Amino acid sequence: MITKLLHQIWNERKQNAWLFFELFIVSIFMWLAIDPLFNLVIRDNIAKGYNSDNIYSIYFSHHNKRSPKYKAEFDNATTISENYMQILNFVENMPEIENYGISKGNFPGSDFSGKWDFTVSGEMRADGKEIKKEICYYINVQTTKSNYYKTFEIKDAATGEIYKETKDNNGGCYVSKSLAKKLFDTESAIGKRINMDKMQRSFTVLGVFEDVQSVIYSEPGELMIINQEFTTPNNNYTATDYVIHIKLKKGVDTHLFKKKIENEIMPQLSIGNIYCKNFISHEEMKHLYEDVYGIKNKYRQNFIISSFAILCTILGIIGTFWIRAVARRQEIGIMQSVGATRGTIVGQFVIEAVILATFAFALTMPLILHKIHTMGFAEPLTTFIEYKPIGETALWCNKPVPHFIIVSAISYVLITITCIIGAAIPVAVTIKREPVEALREE
Repeated sequence: MITKLLHQIWNERKQNAWLFFELFIVSIFMWLAIDPLFNLVIRDNIAKGYNSDNIYSIYFSHHNKRSPKYKAEFDNATTISENYMQILNFVENMPEIENYGISKGNFPGSDFSGKWDFTVSGEMRADGKEIKKEICYYINVQTTKSNYYKTFEIKDAATGEIYKETKDNNGGCYVSKSLAKKLFDTESAIGKRINMDKMQRSFTVLGVFEDVQSVIYSEPGELMIINQEFTTPNNNYTATDYVIHIKLKKGVDTHLFKKKIENEIMPQLSIGNIYCKNFISHEEMKHLYEDVYGIKNKYRQNFIISSFAILCTILGIIGTFWIRAVARRQEIGIMQSVGATRGTIVGQFVIEAVILATFAFALTMPLILHKIHTMGFAEPLTTFIEYKPIGETALWCNKPVPHFIIVSAISYVLITITCIIGAAIPVAVTIKREPVEALREE
């Protein structure tokens, strides 16, 4: 049957030429529309390596001497220490909190991470080579009650369990799985040491965790978390350098909690010259970053353009096949008059459409590959903080070959389904008419 249909398509090549050309152009546009849309979906659903659900971050600032709210009697080391400890004690005793952690500036879900040059001596590696590398890092400020790793649900690379934080006063650190592999050529890095260049500091690796995003929207990868012993702030600058992260208990009504933040909690976190500058959930933080960096508009623009292109493509294909079915009413009438069943007629037109679409799509592949070679794949987040272009990514679905195969498969399936619908519906409508009517019109 396929051979017969191929002969028929060839014999009607003049009539099919325009349809074939349209499917060829449509296949190119469909691929180019799916590519950025696929990137948007993938990059927005990258596994973060931590859990930011129901986490709020508390930022502090202070009134200086130029502020009308400045109070000189609170500007001394003893009072500042007492005020901060009062704030921390209030946070620790909030009934809605399950866990909390303190960071110095950066943390999972933020828009930046600290970077510094670190060195691993050759004796820490099997090959004896010294490694020097710029590493993204966080600073975990440890109190007796805080649990940074449990708050963000950072997981042990070996067991997959949430890390049980080790209270450490000797400058220990945790490293991600990929960073351990890079620095020590093995994931078994516990007990090895990392040196912080120009600072004459050294850190012992206490554990290896699953890769996490160093900044929001980045790809999970190399990261170091340095433990720092909590010291009671004795000046306003140190107090406002700490960011407190709280995780709510399950079942807490977040809507009511947000109201409580404004009416009750934030006033309690403002004592002396120290005040709560912001109390924000990580969900709100994400939306804020998207607005500031234009991500939301870029997402919306790319999504609308791609969706509109796909919709126009689908409607164009269906319209063309409808016109083609109307033009072939006499042929349909003849097939009916010789006893062809409804399923046979529809099936023949559908198979013809699929064959034409398949050949047209196959011929677009060299052009698509040339476009990729000269211009690369679509990159929807080039204006944001950090991203890895396709080809440098560790995500399997965004490596060049899998990415090309997935986008091509999605494009082909959409075109094929559209051709099937476009061929089947008008033919089915035409079949409902009497064969004599179709033949008489011709």
